[in-house]
Parts: sequence; structure tokens; C-alpha cells
Amino acid sequence: MQNQVSENKSKTSLGGWSARDLMRQLATLLMAAVFLGLAVAGVAALHERSGAEPLPGPHPPVAVKTLKLEIEPSYREVVRYVGRLEAARQTALAFERPGLVTKVRKDEGHRVAAGDVVAMLDTSQLEASRNQREAQIRELEARLELARLTLDRQVKLRKNGWSPEQRLDEASTALDELSAAMDRVKAQIESIDIDIQKSQLKAPFDGVIAARSIDEGAVIVAGTPILTVLEDGHRQLRVGLPPEVAAKLDEAKSYRVQTSAGPAEARLYASRPDLQSATRTVTALFDVTTGEATPFGEIVTLVLERDIEERGAWVPLVALQESDRGLWSLLTVAVQDGEPVVRREAAEVLHVDGAHAYVRGTFEPGASVIANGTNRVVPGQRVALAGS
Repeated sequence: MQNQVSENKSKTSLGGWSARDLMRQLATLLMAAVFLGLAVAGVAALHERSGAEPLPGPHPPVAVKTLKLEIEPSYREVVRYVGRLEAARQTALAFERPGLVTKVRKDEGHRVAAGDVVAMLDTSQLEASRNQREAQIRELEARLELARLTLDRQVKLRKNGWSPEQRLDEASTALDELSAAMDRVKAQIESIDIDIQKSQLKAPFDGVIAARSIDEGAVIVAGTPILTVLEDGHRQLRVGLPPEVAAKLDEAKSYRVQTSAGPAEARLYASRPDLQSATRTVTALFDVTTGEATPFGEIVTLVLERDIEERGAWVPLVALQESDRGLWSLLTVAVQDGEPVVRREAAEVLHVDGAHAYVRGTFEPGASVIANGTNRVVPGQRVALAGS
């Protein structure tokens, strides 16, 4: 009986709902009503504001800058070939005779003029030999004087018949022998003088000493290099060129070269007739006539220009857009229904020079190509011309 009374007390709402559950449901419905009212009020406020402000009109056409394409029959291609700067003349100076080196007057980096004595050999033995020959000459001169007197005496005796003819012939022959001996000794002295002269090593041309191989006190054989001299007043560029390019060079024309010190000019000096087997090029020599002094051995660039017969037009690189199959495209502006409209034209790049490219394609001569800002427009879009 007590259990039934407790069950009746816990069930005090309709349909089995308890009072606590009923209050919770009422609170939820109240909160939903509040949120709904706020949303309706916000929408009404936005609608009232949108009705007060007018809707924006259509966007104006994008302004683009164009340039007129000028069709040209050819373009000039600049080709660069790398070469090496060297001295026109380079000589390893050496003595023609052996001997003891007594003096080397120049060192690496020293300048020399043609005829300057740069090194010397010991000449004491040559000078003693020359003194000996001079003494022989004085002796022969005395004997020649006696032979002349003897011959004159024999001539007089022969005329008077007091001397046989044999004596006259002997006197004449003795004089001839002494004269020949005198000539021989004089030739020996001349030879010694030549050796003494060649004991002085002289610079063959104006230049600078590049290397010193021997010092004082060394005993050398003939041909031993002493100093290496470079002609710095005459600079040459040695460069390998394709045979077809070398064949078109002109000795009367001036060519542009680029060095580390800046631009310079050069003229063709000579080109070799043979083909280098390793590089398949022809070696050409250029005389560098202008420009700042550049160290020998430096890499120098020869700049050549040639005209390529191909119709096309120059456009800025920024005007090109990448397309399919290795081609490029240009955006041009054409008038359609009285309004400028963007069109796409195919283009093939033939040559690039700095910030411009020489192209050919489907565009017409005089077409207006969009020079920059191609990412802001698409084909078929109306645009406004900002200038050309």
C-alpha cells in the first residue's frame, strides 16, 4: 500500500511529464523565441540600409597600355666569342755563346727599351785573346816593313844584274805571305770583337720583363734562357671562330671587344689557314687598338654582329605569355563593335636581346599589343586604351 502512494506522488503532470521536465522545455522555447526575434530585427535593419544606398554600377573597362608592332625584314644577332689576350711578341732572351754570367740588370716587372743591355757574360778571356792578336799585328807590321825594303833592294839589284831572279821571287813571295798573315790576324780580332759584343744581352724590343731564369755566377751553355720579355705596347687577342664566321672577317673593319677594364676596339691582324681538330675552329688574331691596359692572359670577349633575314617584330619580354607546344602568345587589342577587345595571337621567339624579343606569329603588321599587365585581362574582355 505504501509503494502505490509514492508512485502516485511522483507523477503529477499530464502524459507522464514531470514538473521539472516541463519547466526545462519552457525555458528552451523562450530562448529560441528571443534569438529568432533578434535575427528578424537584424534582417530588417540590413534591408532598410540597403534600400537607402544605391547598388554599384558596372565596373569600367581595364586600362591597358599598347604599342604598335612594326614588322622588320631582319634582325641583328649579337654573338660573343671568348678569347685570350696575349703579347704580340714574347721572347726568351739567351746568349749565343757559353760563359759565366757576371751581371743581370733587370728583374721581373722591369720595363726595357729596345737595345737596353739586360745581362752580361765574363769577357776577360776574350779580351786577353784580343790583346794577343794585337801584339801579333804589331809583329807582322814590322816584318812587313822589312819585307818591303828587301823587295825594293832585290828589284834594284836585279836591274843591275847583280842578283839572280830567284832572290827577287823569294822577296816578293815573303811580302805576300806576311800580308795574308796580317789579314788573318785582323779577322781573328774581328771575331773576338763579335764574341765580346755578344757577351752583352740586349732587349730586342720595348716591353716588360715577365720572368728571370738565371742569376749572377751561373755558368751557362749557349741558348740557356736568361730573361723573358713581353711586348706590352702591342696587344693581341687570340680567339677560335667557326670557319664560316672567320671567312667573313674584314681587315679594314673595326670590331668590338669586351675586357675586364671595359670596352675596346680591335682589328683583324691575321687568321690561320688550318682548322683546330679539337675545337673545329679557326684561330684568328686581332690587334687591340684602344681600351684600358689589361693583363696578358686575361679572358676577353669578341662581340660580332650579323643580320638574320627573317620577318618579325620586337616586343617586350613582359608582353609574352607561355603557350602550348613550346610557343608563346601575345595579347593584342582590336576594335570589335566599336569597342577595343582583347585578342590572343600565337608568337614564336626567334631571338632575345636584353628585355626585348624578336618574334614572328599570327599577328598583323601594325597590331596593337598589350605591353605589360597581361595578367589583368583575358581574351574577349573589353578594355580601355591608356596610351601607346
